[in-house]
Amino acid sequence: MVTPLTQKIVLEEFFHHKLKEALKIQDISISEEVQFYLIHIMIYFSKSENLFQKDENGQLEYRALALKLHDSIFATSHGEKYSHLKSLADTALYHAGVFYEGLYNQVVDVDYYINMGGSAYQSLANLSTGHRKSLADMFAEMSFNFAKLVELLNLCCEKEEELSDEDILKLLDRYMKTGSQKAKEKLEGHGILPETLAVNLPMQ
Repeated sequence: MVTPLTQKIVLEEFFHHKLKEALKIQDISISEEVQFYLIHIMIYFSKSENLFQKDENGQLEYRALALKLHDSIFATSHGEKYSHLKSLADTALYHAGVFYEGLYNQVVDVDYYINMGGSAYQSLANLSTGHRKSLADMFAEMSFNFAKLVELLNLCCEKEEELSDEDILKLLDRYMKTGSQKAKEKLEGHGILPETLAVNLPMQ
């Protein structure tokens, strides 16, 4: 029987390996603290129930990012505000990274998640400034690099498959919004040179 501790260790090793591969593909550098935090997020949300929270009747529900933001704004204590902001930021990052393709061309697209999550991590950095500088620095780094972190999570969780015309459009959208090197390579493999297009890429 696999114990919870053994399962956690296996998942840590698995996601650590996937993250190292993703960092090489994207050719970016993030702190060890942020790497550890990303692994923690992937392990935490590998249990689907953690994407939900209990309502007043004890039933699991998916709480939209806007409602999580509302919860943080009207929190009655520092700890409660911190908890709501962390839930908002982590959920936005995981959802945008793992379910990126599903957000393509939707009313609420990946830009919404990037803006909400990035702002939430910056608010967490501000809340942490007077308590733990290392924590504040980590959240500030995550806010600044949010789009890159979305791409890293997407690389960690992606599955190889044949590409349709719609998939190619999704890859182009992903390249434009996150500067994904993996998306660029896939596009070039289909004869599309994204760097020749008039696109706005995130700051490197």
